[in-house]
Amino acid sequence: MSEAANFQARRAALAATDGLAMNVSGSVEYASRGKVVIIGGQAAVNLARQLPRDTEMTLLTTAPNETQGLSCEVIDIARRSMKINGYLGNFQITLADHKAGTSPQFSADVVVDLTDPPLLSMEMKPPGYLAYPASDGELIEQVQELRGTFAKPRYFHYDPDICAHGRAGITACNRCVEACPAQAITALVETVEVNPFLCQGGGICASVCPTGAIRYAYPPPADTQTRVRTLLATYLGAGGSEPVVVFGSAVDLSGCICPDHAFSVEVEELGSVGPELILAALAMGARSVLLVDGPSVPAGVRIRLEAQLDVVGQVLGGMGYPKTAVRLSARTELLEQLQPVMPPIKPATFAGLNEKRRSLYMAVDHLFSEAPAAAPITDLPAGAPFGRIQVDAEACTLCMSCTSVCPAKALESGNDSPRLVFHETNCVQCGLCASACPEKAITLHARIVNDPGLRHPTVTLHEEPPFCCVSCGKPFASRSMIQNMLERLEGHWMFQDERAKRRLSMCEDCRVIDVVQDNAAMGGGLPANRDQ
Repeated sequence: MSEAANFQARRAALAATDGLAMNVSGSVEYASRGKVVIIGGQAAVNLARQLPRDTEMTLLTTAPNETQGLSCEVIDIARRSMKINGYLGNFQITLADHKAGTSPQFSADVVVDLTDPPLLSMEMKPPGYLAYPASDGELIEQVQELRGTFAKPRYFHYDPDICAHGRAGITACNRCVEACPAQAITALVETVEVNPFLCQGGGICASVCPTGAIRYAYPPPADTQTRVRTLLATYLGAGGSEPVVVFGSAVDLSGCICPDHAFSVEVEELGSVGPELILAALAMGARSVLLVDGPSVPAGVRIRLEAQLDVVGQVLGGMGYPKTAVRLSARTELLEQLQPVMPPIKPATFAGLNEKRRSLYMAVDHLFSEAPAAAPITDLPAGAPFGRIQVDAEACTLCMSCTSVCPAKALESGNDSPRLVFHETNCVQCGLCASACPEKAITLHARIVNDPGLRHPTVTLHEEPPFCCVSCGKPFASRSMIQNMLERLEGHWMFQDERAKRRLSMCEDCRVIDVVQDNAAMGGGLPANRDQ
């Protein structure tokens, strides 16, 4: 295909996306009166001298002897530990004086931290916290600008109902908590909490979330997918060839001039580009996908992106596609890598979706249907959010503890009979089922079923004949569960006589009736000291 044809097709594709709206899910507002706390040694003193005299500030310094003539409050922080919490307009600084046994607190709208290293170590600092290298002039300008009311997008949407963080007091998935470069996510008992004032839109939380409980919202995934689909469909429909999609932030894409067959798709943060978006782009006709790794990408985000791309590469390789079709590339290498790698396929036409796993499986289904040599199942690295579970039939008692904690409805009971059924499409390999199993009968196996015909059928993992109540004959449990209970309660003081033992083999209703009719069970035959 000629360069002229690609040029014309590119113009048509760019024009087609000009009118696409970007939906956002609200905003977060900050209010700052401009009260400043400056922390540090001589550099902090020097900065305090240069700020306008009407600036309301407190100087926390290790050089109090150098502060003559300053009109602000000066506090000596030598040999005192310090803790900073908060964000623009709402900082709290706590000083611990262990010798005096006091911990005074100071509030601030803006914090200028000139200590080395900075007191806050997260890769994305809170708004209003100035700690990066800058000249005094730049710091003064920024302090003065951070006065007033400010708004930023609300970058995320969180659905606690499908969160795999924990159930029944068991903690399983901490991926978003560990990945967040702003430390804006806090683990609770069964869910997590995202502080919208600390969130800087890093996006990696949404990429690593196995269920889609945290979803990026600036813009929503469906909007980005729609933009990519429109670009590719228009370009290919207008006669363009060998398209390449390049994702990157505005900072990292600045100055990059792509050839006519390559399309740069600007995202707020590169960490928000997850496997579902990458595979969707390939299914929609992209011959390669590049993620631009520039100075705006935090080191921790880069590590997790590489892990995500490794899983994507395994998925592609399992279907016979080249793993190098997806790459994380430095800007200096960008132009060298804007080459088509995927074989040409019929582009997918599915709509952009906000449902993470459904979007990913739709992309996998299309790629599988077009694959040159696809394996029906691909093993994945441990920790990948797809796979099956295996149950030790000899150990499992069908107590159904696993079904009660599964956040994705991958495990369900058989309802009318003691049976454990499994839906592999839903399994996120969080491990809650394995942790909850009292018999330790469950193991995880990370893999992805590429063939939709094998993925969707329900699988019975374990099944037993029902155990029927010895009184009314109603089935109410599995035989192994009752046998296990009888063995565990052997010798227990409450089940010494035959009637009490027989009660363990009754359904709940019959058990209550029998207890009420049994004088010994109602208290008449209890030993004086139960510990004896």
